[in-house]
Amino acid sequence: MSADWFVNPDCKQVWKWAVEHWAKYGEVATPTSVRAEFPNLTLLDVQDSLQYILDNFVAYRRHVKVEDTIQAAAEILSKTNDHEGALQTIEQHIAQIHAEGVPGTSDVHLERIPEDRFAAYEVMEARGGGLLGLPTGFVKIDEATAGLTPGQLITIIAPPKTGKSQLALAMAVNMHHAGHSVMFQSFEMSNHEQQIRHDAMRAKVSFQRFRRAILTPKEKTAYKKMLSDMAAVPHAFTLSDAKNGLTVSALAAKIDRVKPELCFVDGVYLMMDEQSGESNTPQAITNITRSLKNLAQRIDIPIVISTQTLAWKMKGGKVTADSIGYSSSFFQDSDVILALQPIEGDDEIRELRVEESRNCGKESVTLVWRWDTGCFHDEDDSHNCAGCKTASHFAPSVPLVPIV
Repeated sequence: MSADWFVNPDCKQVWKWAVEHWAKYGEVATPTSVRAEFPNLTLLDVQDSLQYILDNFVAYRRHVKVEDTIQAAAEILSKTNDHEGALQTIEQHIAQIHAEGVPGTSDVHLERIPEDRFAAYEVMEARGGGLLGLPTGFVKIDEATAGLTPGQLITIIAPPKTGKSQLALAMAVNMHHAGHSVMFQSFEMSNHEQQIRHDAMRAKVSFQRFRRAILTPKEKTAYKKMLSDMAAVPHAFTLSDAKNGLTVSALAAKIDRVKPELCFVDGVYLMMDEQSGESNTPQAITNITRSLKNLAQRIDIPIVISTQTLAWKMKGGKVTADSIGYSSSFFQDSDVILALQPIEGDDEIRELRVEESRNCGKESVTLVWRWDTGCFHDEDDSHNCAGCKTASHFAPSVPLVPIV
């Protein structure tokens, strides 16, 4: 907390002195030393807890900042009628407010909530599979991570054009199948492009033939059945593209409206930082990942993001956390980093690996990766996959081009 938080100039001076006193002597100034330094200052005997006082102080600060935000935007509108400039100003101020913290405390007093903790355990037990969080649909990854838990920031990394967007979409489909509402935000593709990829994957049909509208009769039947089945599902699967904003605040507004159980953000490196007004710079990316981490904790859902690795940082073609491009903040802010590794010489398989995690060791799984049948899953699940079982019925009627 800096002296700028204080509106009254006298209070600013007292706070600066108190901080300097603590730095010099390693202790909080006593009332005697405060009176000696500021004889005209009135000291109050406050009975409330320090946390209560701080909560109210932060709340007041936020109130003042909100008023400043509204006033700044109103001035822009009145002087220039630039609504885009006013909106950008609002977004920048909101980002600063969130960066300064929120009122209240997240402290947990364990001795006060034993019943709540046991009830939470029973919820996890009922979920099955030994998972604390939501399942990705990739068994070994879920066993290692115990699922994706609320408040986590999970990052998918891969070289450009090797399938990180498709992996994120496959996870989203798996989680929706498992009964969870999902929001999929892409800064790389339009909603129409995302919808085509989703439908081909979910119906287990050829993506190439689907986007050219030349599905085989069996594929059309499979697609129609998938649509019918999905129409009966009560929980939402929401696609969102970049048309309605590139910032974390814009994303937060969408999440607040949709209220998903988890959110995917594809192409974070294309977002715009509200604090600096920049995009795709190390500082901008750092601010964005910090804001996304804060957002995940604030709204208490998992947020899964994707970003690229750089070829020149990959030793021997290996995808590692050290090879992430743009900013080291992806490594610093992520609770879990999932690496998607292409396999040289075989474009129909990938390796998915828990590369880094705060709570588990490394684990890997081989994935089937077939665009011609919409199959993106654990290799061990091939016997359960309708696309793999009926691949012979979906024989390609046109040459297939690799998709990235």
